[in-house]
Amino acid sequence: MEAIQQSVQALTEHFNTQMAEFQKNLQGAIPAASPTSNIAAQFNAFRSFVLSALAGLQQQVEVLSKQTDQLEMRSRKKMLLVHGIPESDDSNLAATVSTSLSNHLKLSAFQEECLSRCQRIGQTKSDKPRAILLKFHDLSMRNQVWFAKTSLKNTGITLSEFLTKDRHDAFMAARQKFGISKCWTRDGLIIIAGQANKRYRVTTIKEVNSISQARDIKEATPSAAAPTAKTTPNVNKPSSDAFSKPKRNVRK
Repeated sequence: MEAIQQSVQALTEHFNTQMAEFQKNLQGAIPAASPTSNIAAQFNAFRSFVLSALAGLQQQVEVLSKQTDQLEMRSRKKMLLVHGIPESDDSNLAATVSTSLSNHLKLSAFQEECLSRCQRIGQTKSDKPRAILLKFHDLSMRNQVWFAKTSLKNTGITLSEFLTKDRHDAFMAARQKFGISKCWTRDGLIIIAGQANKRYRVTTIKEVNSISQARDIKEATPSAAAPTAKTTPNVNKPSSDAFSKPKRNVRK
């Protein structure tokens, strides 16, 4: 779907470039008094029609992409990613992961039998172990493990939701803009903590950028109540009356 969006965007840019060049040549080639001078107006109408058609196509592709992303995220609602478990012994990975997590999270009910899928994903790296994809039989057990993840602090093991590529990119962009402590995920949604305890729920980079731009404008604009210049109160400044000349008594 992303490739289709890029193709439509590239087609729009190419059409604009070619039509602008053609219109420039057309204006210089046809005199205003020529019987075919109205071809410029017809060309503009055709150009507007094609651009509107491409814009409508782009919107439809975005809608389809969002729906596909939602369906993909719904299929991952029972999944979690585990980070930080060494790859020293993966002969029985499900048993290793379940034992480690149940001990750290203090969830005795979480056993190997709770998992329907357990495997490492991604390419092997020498500097850190690959993430482990867990798929649970029961959504409630998945939620128990997820909401107990604070017990993993300082253990070197972390949990994250298995986001789609678009949502993962949006999450990374939000953390870079607002900070790690201001962004987290829940049920596939990226939650951003804004000002005045306001919460934003987004799924795309476009939505993240719209929030960041509004926040930048608010922060860059000085408050109406704030003083524009720092003033010093005139506490020790003598009154102007102290330097005024005394009135002369006029003798009659």
